[in-house]
Amino acid sequence: MAARLGGLLALALLPVLAGSATAPPVPDPGAASLRAEALALVPRDDAASLERADRLLAEAAQKDPRLYQARADRALVAFLVAAARRDEAARLPDGDALARSGRELREQALDSLRPLVREHPRDPSVARALAVYYGLDGREVETAALAATARAAGGPDPWLDFAELAGGLADARPDAAIPRLAAFSASHPGLLRALVMLARFQVDAGQAEGALAALDDLLAANPEHDGALDLKARLLAPPAVNLVVVPAPPGAPPPRPWSTLPRKPSGAP
Repeated sequence: MAARLGGLLALALLPVLAGSATAPPVPDPGAASLRAEALALVPRDDAASLERADRLLAEAAQKDPRLYQARADRALVAFLVAAARRDEAARLPDGDALARSGRELREQALDSLRPLVREHPRDPSVARALAVYYGLDGREVETAALAATARAAGGPDPWLDFAELAGGLADARPDAAIPRLAAFSASHPGLLRALVMLARFQVDAGQAEGALAALDDLLAANPEHDGALDLKARLLAPPAVNLVVVPAPPGAPPPRPWSTLPRKPSGAP
């Protein structure tokens, strides 16, 4: 259902993006400052930064309801959080609840984005959020179309580059995905989600040293990235101990109860 609704959003957005633009109203300076602070936090990609960014964007939208771009940015943050939950749940033996919460969050974000597509389809923030949704969902064709049209309306945007990258990796093999992610991380060092994806593909390919190097680069940029810390801890954890019980040989005497050795009497030579 969410994918079908997203498709309807894209169909509604693409034709209008090519039309003429009207200048949006000038937002309240305080609200604009809150939004700028939030957007600076989003590329850090750790859970605390994304949560704070969402709070700041909610505050900005409340401070100035005309600043609808903050609502579109909240959808972008929600899509990133939902994708992180989905990817982490896929690696857990009991990740059903986490995966379900990711799906629910993604659908809520789509619900909030839908009226913005109808009311402000020309706005680059709206197009960016929808393109990231498609990219993280692995919809390469729709992502490329949205990203190209959004760039024509708002100019270059690293999040559009990320959306196109993610859209092309849904079914990619590690040997094809790793060089693409490495090149993207080199040209977009500020978008740390790509380094997380790179490390995970390297783990899947059995390249533990490469994954640790990618995680070290990420943690150098953001030492508080919880996903990178968890993955690095799992990679460096010692292997599980496998206890092997060796049966007693035939004819061995029966085991005796445990006891201490006899002690000398006090004062004995």
